[in-house]
Amino acid sequence: MTKTELKEAKERYFAKSKMIRELTYEAIQKETADEQEARIKRLLKPENYGEFFDYYFGLDSGLPLGDAKTPKFHIDDYIRLYKDPYIRQFRKKFRGAGKSIQSNVGNICHLKQNNLTFFPILIGANEGLAKILLSDLQAHLENNQKFIKDFGLQLSYGDWSDGDFQTTDGKHFKALGLNQPFRGLRFGMYRPDLAILDDIEDLDRAKRPDMIEKYGKKITGDLVKAFHRKRGRLIINNNYIVKDGILDYLYDKWKDSPHLHDSVTNLATVNITRENYMDVEWEPSWKERDTKEDIIRILLNDDYYTSQREDFNNPIEEGKLFKAKDIALVRIADNEAWDGLLDHWDLSYTATGDYKAGVLIGIKGIKLYVLEVFCQRCELNAAMEVRAQWVKKYLKKGFNTMGFFDATMAQKAVYTPIIMQSAEDNACPNIPIGLHQEGDKHNRISAGITNALFRKILYWDETLPKRSEKDYNAFIKQVLSFEKGTASNDDAPDTLERAITLAQQYFGYSENPLQSGRPFIAKHKRRTI
Repeated sequence: MTKTELKEAKERYFAKSKMIRELTYEAIQKETADEQEARIKRLLKPENYGEFFDYYFGLDSGLPLGDAKTPKFHIDDYIRLYKDPYIRQFRKKFRGAGKSIQSNVGNICHLKQNNLTFFPILIGANEGLAKILLSDLQAHLENNQKFIKDFGLQLSYGDWSDGDFQTTDGKHFKALGLNQPFRGLRFGMYRPDLAILDDIEDLDRAKRPDMIEKYGKKITGDLVKAFHRKRGRLIINNNYIVKDGILDYLYDKWKDSPHLHDSVTNLATVNITRENYMDVEWEPSWKERDTKEDIIRILLNDDYYTSQREDFNNPIEEGKLFKAKDIALVRIADNEAWDGLLDHWDLSYTATGDYKAGVLIGIKGIKLYVLEVFCQRCELNAAMEVRAQWVKKYLKKGFNTMGFFDATMAQKAVYTPIIMQSAEDNACPNIPIGLHQEGDKHNRISAGITNALFRKILYWDETLPKRSEKDYNAFIKQVLSFEKGTASNDDAPDTLERAITLAQQYFGYSENPLQSGRPFIAKHKRRTI
């Protein structure tokens, strides 16, 4: 933080302090000493943390730090924090969830007044940001008249601008940047007993494994090992924006700890997109503040990848494995003569409401042409009705279709009666065959689609983006978003890989018959007499 930046920050602090002092004083209500004592006793119970925050810092404070009542997800997180003195708590919240102010002001003050923390540390991405975090806390401890009325004057010595201060009850508060030394932290007889890592994840740093390991070891070693022997709570405040970053490093190191708590809260109760928000049941996660209209507005105002990272803790990147430039759209003649047609379906057996995805491929030599796609959250019957339309469409052109769907033995028992009934209802003379592929799905999808793209043998009908806009966009989005470990749906890339592989299996990998990919069993050689 430069001298100019520090000067400006101090000016903002003084203005904020004056406002807090005046407005919180005006919000004080008359009560008897007994009423005050009973209220304080009630507010300091962990189950009443929401009331505590709202009274001193929230809607009832006179100068609210939040614009709605404290939501249940913050209360639940705090109760876990309160009860476990050795907790490692990841708070992966959507942007705008109020995670910083709850942790850095509300949680600290509640723990402080319950004598559960004596030396908390606020850790920011750098020293300047850490000091700003500390200034929010000091501003309320020094000026919040409702808090002072109940707990007395707070500030004793020090200042946020120097990186630390003390309170009259002997507690010490410190700010550190991630790049500052953590070793040797001590205040009198106290060692750090609470550390809050606030927005320390960085997209660029995640590309540097050496830096991730450097800072990761600093946290797991220098910081955590400096904790007090009898208590050492740790909060990691960050939405999950990137893979292989600090959050993943720390989670991997603590995944077997009995004190690990991975708390994830998304913008809505279901991962929704602009394509499916009308098709699934969902509610705002912060019902006390957000309406469905609010969520939809946010959703429609962002691109898919930003929304997934920032609002749904799903750190995907466009084209990380498969690139948009490799989606080759070509014109296909209406009377094209195909060597064969093949369709494949992923019918999502899970209870979480995956997409039903289907693809129909035209084979011409070794080249594969995507002629139809389907990608929707729907009932099995609806998907099979569309398949019947595909089959009849190409039968009129003189082509029958080889059809397949992904299914284990148990799934076939569930799907087959429905598929056969649907075929009868839709007068479809073609029934798909149930097959199932074992093995690592990511490796299979990656290898199968990458091979087709690399050899430039996979093409897409240029009319698909218009005549099947909703399905095409959803299908392509899943393909471009696919990567290992993603929380995104992978039904589309899964069914595409199966269709590609089956088409090559049944129609060959090469135009040279002597180098065909079809299995070579034997060759009969006539004897010459």
